[in-house]
Amino acid sequence: MPSERFSILMMTDMRRTHANTSLDHIDAFEEYSRNDVYYYDPLGRVSSRYLELDEFDVLVVHYSLMVLSDYYLHPFFREKLSKYQGLKIQFIQDEYRQVEVMCRRIREVGTHILFSLYPPEKLELVYSQERLPGVKKYPTLAGYVPEKLLRQSLVPLAQRPLDIGYRGREVPYWLGHLGQDKVNIVKGFHRHIEGWGLRHDVSCKEEDRIYGPDWPRFIESCKAMLGTESGSSITDFDGGAQKRVGNYLSKQPSATYEEVHQAVLGEYEGNVVLNCISPRAFETAALRTAMVLFPGEYSGLLKPWVHYIPLAKDFSNFSEVVRSIKDHDLLAALVDRAYADLVASELYSYRAFVEEFDKIVERHATHHGSKSKVAYGQAMQEPVPKPALG
Repeated sequence: MPSERFSILMMTDMRRTHANTSLDHIDAFEEYSRNDVYYYDPLGRVSSRYLELDEFDVLVVHYSLMVLSDYYLHPFFREKLSKYQGLKIQFIQDEYRQVEVMCRRIREVGTHILFSLYPPEKLELVYSQERLPGVKKYPTLAGYVPEKLLRQSLVPLAQRPLDIGYRGREVPYWLGHLGQDKVNIVKGFHRHIEGWGLRHDVSCKEEDRIYGPDWPRFIESCKAMLGTESGSSITDFDGGAQKRVGNYLSKQPSATYEEVHQAVLGEYEGNVVLNCISPRAFETAALRTAMVLFPGEYSGLLKPWVHYIPLAKDFSNFSEVVRSIKDHDLLAALVDRAYADLVASELYSYRAFVEEFDKIVERHATHHGSKSKVAYGQAMQEPVPKPALG
């Protein structure tokens, strides 16, 4: 351990309207780090009269700041970042889009360490030395096990009102086949469910999204949850895929995904696939709800019939899936194994994640910030801009 704690400034979007998993990720650093963590929200600000980054030993840019947008991180703050001499760390998600522009931003601010969702074998394909010379890359996960969920008293599986539930959202076509899984699992489920006698609440409509404490309550109300891998089967390096889809839909606004994919996306599909376990899997395991998932890699953490019921993407095994959901002994065994491997092992807790983060900080950081945080205190008192669209 270091002789004294490092002071870390976390630049992040502090709005509490984020999905639970984003809030958990933001809060975990202050809750579990053995260093001193401070937060600053630059959202919508065009300057700060007082903020002095050199008061801190380490600066972290959180993924909740979409740094491609000046609204989230104005050029004023990017210039401050570029001049800052301490260790600079960036977390990035939704990183399958505009890779070249993102890399220019990373070079512009002088990031030293990048935490990415791409697995180790794909990191250099996306963030090559040519794109990010000298930047150290570490793989990470989109989310971990929230400890607060482990303090809840849970309704036994057999007493839960819903057999199966799901919440997703429609995603842009240019995320490719993997992105469309979030929509296809809902559409396929509704095509096949009639007559099977399952109580369900399955939707990917934006108006049906669930946030805050209602989200874990929803998971706990279900015996099983549908799910897919997170990510995209297209890495859009230069924004070309997104642009071509937009151009095509402007001329053919009613075109289906299949039509758009055949017309413009085929050459991009599968170039560098970003597929990883969703934070929802950790939430579901922690709340002892069974998982019914499209088959996938799931970052190497989930195995079919060990941790989840596999649902074929063409729904050809739907009858077997329904029988499995109705088999409470089978569900209980899956739940127990998922809980043991993902939760009880403590390998994927936020505490363990932050411990690894601290080790990386201590390996690369130096003490150069001031003990006084007077300027930071003054910066935190500056008026917060009124909410606006980013």
